[in-house]
Amino acid sequence: MTTTKQAREAVRLTAPVAMAYVPLGLAFGVLVVKSGIAWYWAPLSAVLIFAGSIEFLTVSLIAGGVPFVQVAATAFVVNFRHIFYGLTFPLERIRDRLAKIYGVWALTDETYAITSAGEGAALNGFQITVLQLVSHFWWAGAAFTGALVGSIIPGYIVGFGFALTAMFVTLLVDSLRNNPSAFQIAAALSSVLVAVIADAFFPNWFLISGLAAYLVLMTGRYFMTSTNRRKELV
Repeated sequence: MTTTKQAREAVRLTAPVAMAYVPLGLAFGVLVVKSGIAWYWAPLSAVLIFAGSIEFLTVSLIAGGVPFVQVAATAFVVNFRHIFYGLTFPLERIRDRLAKIYGVWALTDETYAITSAGEGAALNGFQITVLQLVSHFWWAGAAFTGALVGSIIPGYIVGFGFALTAMFVTLLVDSLRNNPSAFQIAAALSSVLVAVIADAFFPNWFLISGLAAYLVLMTGRYFMTSTNRRKELV
């Protein structure tokens, strides 16, 4: 297969990524402008940070005057999952050193999912780089467009700050519909309980305390489940 055909195949696999990145990127760009931040920070953030959920959260945290330490801690907790992604991401297929560095930095949930199963699992190093570059373009281009659109939206139109919350609520509803197991329902209810407690007792550290408490809760449940399974085997 020629290089051109390989690139086309990689670009084709980014279609599902575009369906997610474009609308969210547009919302992010609008959110940046409507939060009182200069429009150019939207494309700069998309290019230099390239971590959708934490970019949304950072805008809210900055607009709310949250201390830098809390912003950094929140970013670490939110993106901690990428450590585990890196254990099985096919980085060894990428031969060029710069492309390898970019591959580590540009790893996202979506590109990891594509390279982990189906047609994407057979991509070579060149195609993985193309996949990540094009996915990056979808996000940055949408953020840039959203920032321009946000600049002309009247100030009395509000609600864009709810975009990330709405996205995660939608993901939660879809998850419960596809897998309405007792564990999924318990996890959803636990997250709501943790959020209420964090807001009541740690309002200034709401997000980081809620995430930490939920992590402890899920870790404890994992060890309890593992212990019960070992007892059943014995």
